[in-house]
Amino acid sequence: MTEERNDQPSWWLVDRRAAHAAERRARRQERSDRRAERKVERKSAAPREQLTPERIADAAIALVDAEGVDGLTVRGLAQALGVGTMTLYWYVENKDEVLDLVGDRLLAGVVVPAGSDDWHETARSLAIAVRTELLRHARAVPVIVSRGSFGPNGLRLLEASIGMLRAAGFSVDDATDAYFTISNYVTGTCVFETSSASVSGDIAVDREAYVRQASQYISLLPPDRFPNILAAAPRLFGSDRDARFMFGLDCLLDGLARRLGGGPVRA
Repeated sequence: MTEERNDQPSWWLVDRRAAHAAERRARRQERSDRRAERKVERKSAAPREQLTPERIADAAIALVDAEGVDGLTVRGLAQALGVGTMTLYWYVENKDEVLDLVGDRLLAGVVVPAGSDDWHETARSLAIAVRTELLRHARAVPVIVSRGSFGPNGLRLLEASIGMLRAAGFSVDDATDAYFTISNYVTGTCVFETSSASVSGDIAVDREAYVRQASQYISLLPPDRFPNILAAAPRLFGSDRDARFMFGLDCLLDGLARRLGGGPVRA
């Protein structure tokens, strides 16, 4: 008797394959449903704020204010902006470009005085405005000092400053050198005034405590050896920083006025 051949799979294989097929269909449907839900969510969600140089710079300044320049990284900045690191790299090539944005953004709030024929007073107001803006972000001051600014804000102030000095009668060379002299005085003063803020950890100095300790130390010096230091002690440690800044600025501007051959000279 010939055995009947059965090429059909066993019933349990048929049932298992059918179950797997049903499971695959269910997974495909679930994925399709999730895609449809995400599509609806994307359409209904508020549009993501577009990245701009100003927005990137503001976020970077906030990080520098909190962590210092060394604490600023492209990855950390991307997280602060709510974007992926590679997305941020579409806008900035590296940290150096971020720092360039920061340096220029620090000057965004500086308003150039308009409508004044008194170059001395205009230069004075402009210097005060730059110092005020820089001191708002003490830990970012090293950025503007080390890199300068040739972005739109930096160029705006440079053009206005040299133009103001040339209109006052300075030659191009003297106007340029006068600009650098004033700028270096302002930024140098800011570096000194923010020196403890630009470092971190145990190196940072409580300036008020330092002044108290230094003043006490000076008072103990022998008067026969240090009569001038003891005489100047109240001024050394008691002078208001704004007043000291204004004294130096007015001396500088008065010197430029004399070089020009006239103009206001303050007592």
